[in-house]
Amino acid sequence: MNTDKKNIFGILGGIGPLASAEFLRTIYDYNLGVREQEAPLVVMYSDPSFLDRTEAILRGSHDILLTQLVEALNVLRELRVSRIVICCFTVHYLLPRLPDELRKLVTSLLDVVFAHVARHPKRRLLICTNGARRMELFQTHSQWELTKDNFVLPVESDQLLIHELIYQIKKNQDVRRLIPTLEKLLLKYEVDSFVAGCTELHLLAKHQIFSNGDQRRYSCIDPLTIIARELREGTI
Repeated sequence: MNTDKKNIFGILGGIGPLASAEFLRTIYDYNLGVREQEAPLVVMYSDPSFLDRTEAILRGSHDILLTQLVEALNVLRELRVSRIVICCFTVHYLLPRLPDELRKLVTSLLDVVFAHVARHPKRRLLICTNGARRMELFQTHSQWELTKDNFVLPVESDQLLIHELIYQIKKNQDVRRLIPTLEKLLLKYEVDSFVAGCTELHLLAKHQIFSNGDQRRYSCIDPLTIIARELREGTI
């Protein structure tokens, strides 16, 4: 592999496979210019054998999951990547436990979300897994206190519905069929935007502006789309 001309961007995928594969496509959607030879050099390591992150964290199997995470990140580090995006929010719970040489390579999806929320403040519904919610992944971020008024947290029954919606995406359901459920939630909480706090939502973010019968428009903060755009702009 010739790595002399440009940095290598690393993706830890497979968690889940569809989201990370779509992220790779999004990178090239944003970064194919006149000459394809000038597009980013990307290495994706897709390992679907990872434990279910929500189940592992909630039952306390942190060490097994951490071992898998470290091994996968080391594969990418050995390929001399300059940055790594882990295509799973829930596993970000383990980032503080990573060895320093790995942690410094990882671009945190949480950091991307909070930076965007701070620049574009408004109320948004937080869409994330049960694991991320119960471990208070967002609430324990260093920028939470400064930005918490911009996050709307669904009640428990709606959180369970959201978790099921996410797992339907994992099972390769047509995301367009899931839009009405999301629209109902946005209407219920009186917001017109959501935070894609699970990478599976990236597939929905491809339809990130959609409308109901009243022609009301919705949008989202999707960190994977933001990162793809920042690669084009050279700001990441």
